[in-house]
Amino acid sequence: MASNASLSSSPTAVSFLAYDTEYEEICRDNGTNSRSPSDEKNSGPIKLAKLIDALPPILRRQKENGCKSLRERVKQDALRGTKDDPVNALFSRLDLSLGEWKKYALFDSMKNYTRNLIATDNETFTLLLLCWNPNKESPIHDHPCDGCWLRVCQGKIQETRYEINNETDKMDVTSDEVFGDDAPAFINDSMGYHKVGNPSKSAPAVTLHLYCPPFSQCKIWLDPSHGSKPSNACMCNYSEYGVKHTCEMFEVNMI
Repeated sequence: MASNASLSSSPTAVSFLAYDTEYEEICRDNGTNSRSPSDEKNSGPIKLAKLIDALPPILRRQKENGCKSLRERVKQDALRGTKDDPVNALFSRLDLSLGEWKKYALFDSMKNYTRNLIATDNETFTLLLLCWNPNKESPIHDHPCDGCWLRVCQGKIQETRYEINNETDKMDVTSDEVFGDDAPAFINDSMGYHKVGNPSKSAPAVTLHLYCPPFSQCKIWLDPSHGSKPSNACMCNYSEYGVKHTCEMFEVNMI
């Protein structure tokens, strides 16, 4: 397992007991529509450091529960990304004020967008800040993980979702919407594939992406008229922990 230094850009450390307490509090909060005064302390905004510290034990617990039975796994998959998901509950409480993410917001005018690593434990999660130039977008892609949570830190984002039509081999659009940070967006491969972009012709945009667990490759579709012919993309971060490094963001191999 990675050292604490790779878990977070913050030196803050919290005990495993505190992680478990956070997990139980979130589950209790989501299990009822009524809230006692003592619960209010668990409903306010949280800082990035607290999110980063709290995620690993929650995700390990979910993995352990999912291994108990197929029924439990199906139940967890159905809850993921909903209001009853403790990860979604934490992510929705995250304080997205400029001071929380500004140090990670590295743009490059020569790229559609940049991937900037905020934190990872190389086991349960990766947290990235994506910086979008105006009128630019990602390729259509999948998510070879349990899911991707997304929040908008600045500007507006356009998300277009697709599914492969097995009769025509085309990637049919199932939804296309523009949104700000009303609530976390969530997608996994059972919900389809998507592309994300900045619809503004003049203003940049910034989004926060949580992937659980981490992955280093995904499929992308350069031609939506051929759903059965994706390319394989190996991803590389533009910066890590606020420091830029040199490599190409994608290396694409046709498969």
